[in-house]
Amino acid sequence: MRSQAIWHSASLAVYFRHELYLKGPVKRGVLRCAGSGPYAIYLNGFLVGRGLGKEIAEDAVWEEFDLSMALQEGNNLLLIQAFGGGEGDWLRAEGEIETDIERELNSSTSWQVQGIDAWQAMNDGVIGHTYVAALEPEEWASGRFRTEEWREARVVEGPEPRHWMPLVAVEEEVWARSVVEFGEVDSRESIAWVAPAVMETAKCVRREALLARGKTQMRTQTRDAERAAYLVLDFGRVIDGFPRLRLRGRSGAVVDLGFARDWGAVESGLRYVSREGWQEWTFPRIMACRYLVMRVSQCVEEVEVDRVSLVERRFEVEARNRFEAVGEDWDSIRRVGERTLSACRREVYALGWGQRIYDWEKFYVLAQNEFYTTGCSDVARAVLASNEAPIGGVSTCFYALFVELVQRHIGDHRLAIALLPDVLGGLEAVTGVGGSSTALGALRTGAWQAAAALCRAAGKVQQALECERVVAREREGLQAAWDEERGLFADSVGSEDFTLRANGLVLYWGLAAEKQRNRVVELLGEAQLVGDDDLWQAFFVASALWRAGEGERALGYMQRTWGALLESEGWTWGEKTGRLAAEPGVEALLGAYVLGVRTKAEGVLEIRPHLSGLERAEGVVPTAYGDIEMAWGAYSGGFSLWIALPHNGETHLAVPRRGKRFPQIAINGETVWRNEKVHPNFHVQDLISESEWVVLVLRKAGRYEIAMH
Repeated sequence: MRSQAIWHSASLAVYFRHELYLKGPVKRGVLRCAGSGPYAIYLNGFLVGRGLGKEIAEDAVWEEFDLSMALQEGNNLLLIQAFGGGEGDWLRAEGEIETDIERELNSSTSWQVQGIDAWQAMNDGVIGHTYVAALEPEEWASGRFRTEEWREARVVEGPEPRHWMPLVAVEEEVWARSVVEFGEVDSRESIAWVAPAVMETAKCVRREALLARGKTQMRTQTRDAERAAYLVLDFGRVIDGFPRLRLRGRSGAVVDLGFARDWGAVESGLRYVSREGWQEWTFPRIMACRYLVMRVSQCVEEVEVDRVSLVERRFEVEARNRFEAVGEDWDSIRRVGERTLSACRREVYALGWGQRIYDWEKFYVLAQNEFYTTGCSDVARAVLASNEAPIGGVSTCFYALFVELVQRHIGDHRLAIALLPDVLGGLEAVTGVGGSSTALGALRTGAWQAAAALCRAAGKVQQALECERVVAREREGLQAAWDEERGLFADSVGSEDFTLRANGLVLYWGLAAEKQRNRVVELLGEAQLVGDDDLWQAFFVASALWRAGEGERALGYMQRTWGALLESEGWTWGEKTGRLAAEPGVEALLGAYVLGVRTKAEGVLEIRPHLSGLERAEGVVPTAYGDIEMAWGAYSGGFSLWIALPHNGETHLAVPRRGKRFPQIAINGETVWRNEKVHPNFHVQDLISESEWVVLVLRKAGRYEIAMH
C-alpha cells in the first residue's frame, strides 16, 4: 500500500494521530514526510523532528526522520502537528519499521485527525497568526486529547513528493546579545518599531535574563489594559529560526512578537495568548530577524518570562579551505565568505532569509564557492533533486551550467546521463528565440559549451559535436554587437547601451577575439558597482578578468569591492552590503585562479597558478579527490611551488614561464625541462609546451617541489 495525501475537512492547522503495536525489540524505524506547510513529528511524547514542507524547495520533497530512538516494544503513539496555508493543504507520510518482521507505515484514512483550535489566522498587516495557549490540550504530544474529537482523516489531492538526500539539520537555540530599546507603549495598535515612553503604568525588571539561559526570569506587569511593556532584542546578526517562548503567567496575558531584519522596520509578527502557569511554545514556521520586538500586555498580575529565543536550523559542513597572500586581509574576506555560505546553506541554498528564492544563476555561484570552501556536493545535489529543470530564458542556461559544474566536480557520469535530456531540451527552446540581448547570447553560448561537456561525460560524442557547432554559430553571431569605436560589445545589435554584464559574460566564456578582449578588460577593470549592480555581478566580472589573463586587474577589482566592505557592519556579505539577502564571497575565485586549482572533464585536475602581481600565495583547496595543500612564490624572475597532491589520476600542473624563453624546470630536485627539451623523469609522464606555461602531466599522488629559473 502506498501513502495517501490526507487532511482535515476545514482547518488551518491539524493534529494527525496513528497508533501502532510492535512485537519484539525494535531494530530500525524511519519515517518520510512531506506536506503543504511545516509540521512537527512526535513519537511517544518525544519530538522526533520538524519539517518545513514547501518552504524547503520548489517541488514537494520527502524529509526523512529516524524513529529508532523513540520506538518501543508494545504500544506506540505517533502524533504529527501540521500547518497549512488555508487552501489545497495536505500531508503524506510513509516509512518502515523493522522488528522481527518489517512493516510499512503509510498515511491513509486509518489515521485520525482533528483541527487545532489554538491557531487563529489574523489579518492586521503585521500579525499573521495568533496562538491561544488555553485552547490547546496540555501535554498534547503525549496523546492527552478528548477522544470524541478525533475523526477519520480525509484523502485529498496532493503531489507525489520527490526523493532526495539533503544534509541533516541541527537545531541550536540562539539568544539575543543585547536589549536595544526599553519602555512602555500603547497596546492597542499593531506591533511596530517605535520610540517607547518611560515606564509609568508598566514594569519590566531583570530584562538581562532574556540574553542567556539561567535561573532568573524577566518579570513584567501592566496595570493599564491599554499599555504594554516593550523591548527590542538584538541578536547581532540575521537569523533564520523557530521563535521560542517560555513563561509563567495568568490566562489571557498577551505577548506580541515583531520580526525585523533591519533597524526600525518590523516586517511580520505573531501573537501568543497565555494560559495559566508555566508554558513553553515554539512557533512551527521559520522566521527571519536580527531584531525581535517584544510587547507584553493584558497582565495585571506579574508574568515571568524565562526565554525568548530563536531555534536556528543549521547544517554543519566543515570549511576545509585556506588562503594566505601578501597584502589584502584575504583571511578575513575568506571568513566572511564562510559565514555567508553557512547562512545560505539549508537542505538547499536559501537566497533570502525567511523565504525560498529559486535562482539558478545564484545557485551556480554559491555551488562554486561551496566546492572551494568545503568540497561538499550534498547541497548542490539536493538542489538538483528537489527542482524541475526550468524552461526558458536565463534560468535554463544557468541550469545547464549548474548541472555541468556539479557533474564535473563529483565526476559522476550518471548525473550527466540522467539530466542531459532536460539540459538539451531547454537549450533548444532558448536558442530558437531570436532577437536576444548580447548578455543572453553570451550566456546561451556558455550553456551550450556546458552541454557539450555533459554529452562527452555521458558518452554521447556525436551530440557533443552538434553542441560545439551551435557554440560556433552563437559565437559568430555575437560579433554583430561589437562596436569598434567604443571598443565594447553593445547590449544588442545597434544599441547605444554598453553594460558591464554583457561585456563581462562575453569575456567570462572566452567569446571575444584577442584584440576585442584587450579593449574590453579596461572597462571591466575600472568598473564600479552602482545602481542595481551587486556582488553577484562582481563575481562574474572578476572571473572574466582572470580568464582574460588580467589577474592583477582582477585582484584590484576584488579589493575595491569585497575588501572595501570588510569594515562594514554585518556578519555576512549580504548584511555588509545592506541588502540582507544572500551575496556571494570570493572563495572560488581565490582557489580557482590565484592557487589555480580547477577540476576538468573526465577526472582531470588542473593546477595553473595565476601570479596576479603577488609574490607568494599559499592555501588549501578541497576537491572530490582530497585536499590539495600548496604554496608558491615568485621572486627575482623565478618561480617555486610546493604541493601535496592527493589525486592518483591525471593532473596537469602548469608552471609559468614568467617571460623566459628558455626556462629550466626541476621537480623534486631533478631537471625535467631545459632548452625547450624534455628530460625523462619518474614523476612526470608528459610535458606540454605553451607560450606562457610549461605543463607537467603527473599521474600519482605525492608531495612535489617545483622550481623554475
